[in-house]
Amino acid sequence: MSAHTSVPSTSTLQSESPAGLHCVVDDFDHAQVPVRDRWLRLFDRSTRTRVHHHPDYAIASLPERGGPGWTVTCCDGDDPQGMAIMIPKHCRLGRQVLPGARSSRWGARLAGFGLLGSDDESVVDCLVETLAEQMRMRSIPVMEFEEIEEVSNLWRSLRRLSSQGFRFVPSSDFAPHHRIRLPNSPEEYWCTFKSKRRNALRKERERFGNYALERLTAAANIDRWLTDAKAISDKSWQSQRFGPRVSNNDDERRFLTFLATMGALRAYMLHREGEPVAFVMGHQWKGVYHYDEVGFDRNLVNLAPGKVLLQEILDDLLTFDRPDVFDFGLGDGGYKQFFANEQSRSATLWMFPPGSHAVWQVASIILRRTLGRQARAILERTGLYETLRRRLKDNAAD
Repeated sequence: MSAHTSVPSTSTLQSESPAGLHCVVDDFDHAQVPVRDRWLRLFDRSTRTRVHHHPDYAIASLPERGGPGWTVTCCDGDDPQGMAIMIPKHCRLGRQVLPGARSSRWGARLAGFGLLGSDDESVVDCLVETLAEQMRMRSIPVMEFEEIEEVSNLWRSLRRLSSQGFRFVPSSDFAPHHRIRLPNSPEEYWCTFKSKRRNALRKERERFGNYALERLTAAANIDRWLTDAKAISDKSWQSQRFGPRVSNNDDERRFLTFLATMGALRAYMLHREGEPVAFVMGHQWKGVYHYDEVGFDRNLVNLAPGKVLLQEILDDLLTFDRPDVFDFGLGDGGYKQFFANEQSRSATLWMFPPGSHAVWQVASIILRRTLGRQARAILERTGLYETLRRRLKDNAAD
């Protein structure tokens, strides 16, 4: 499958916005990052960064195919105000039901789960308009925006592109995005639960037996941690349903080492009777703990290893180097609802450019989802949905 067409790597000055802002577009690759100084200046001073916005992470994320990465920087004079960091990506659009529609396309994704820098409306609008121009100029068939908040200036500005013929499809519908606003101590947090629930949680820990929590922050221990996490992941229901969650390869090792170098790595391993049985791959940045990947031995499912691990992690976070927020990430789930005390709504979105090919692609995605919802409704009415759901869960535990 061919990659999208690239444009020359020289900077391109876009037309000024009504606010006097202008955007500069630059390509980058493993050998050259023309805007590194400007990029780092914006990264260091911004209060809205994710560690994924760092240029070293973006460079490490470049795939072998798909062309260079590129940035759009919104400037007020020579002063950078905001940046969109775009990385080539092979976007998997799902099984298609209309002839000619594609199940995957080489496109681009917005790195860092959002824009870097100012969230001012004029800055966001300037960046989004330039992204739309670049999508047309580079003939990019699809752009992916991960974990976009439903109430945000970015989504507001993107939606306005619909009037120009751009189309948006969420990879899954907007769903609750759960977080925990952490108090100053474990006692303050656990006291928000009724005594009956606190007792039930305490009994779960007691029933789990002899266990210990290990915190990973240093690069020196990454190899051993990844080896244990891979072994657990292979026995987890997540891997059985969705494929491997931990690969223990050079890419993962480089990413965790990068997090450790940035002082952001904060992963955990739960040991039971001296054996590793559950893990969380996570990191902490700018006062937020990100719960990136979780896995546990499905043979212990009746002992609730995931909930025991989460309780231990929360105690550790509230005791040592406490963040302000615990972010569960995209997706709803019973345990997230149970422990969270804040929520918003977010989704991962695909943006398609104007044109008949995009119209056909979007129509195929929407038709597939409509058929899926209708099939689920029939199964629910006949009582088969819960039967199949329980059977899948039982198979995952076997």
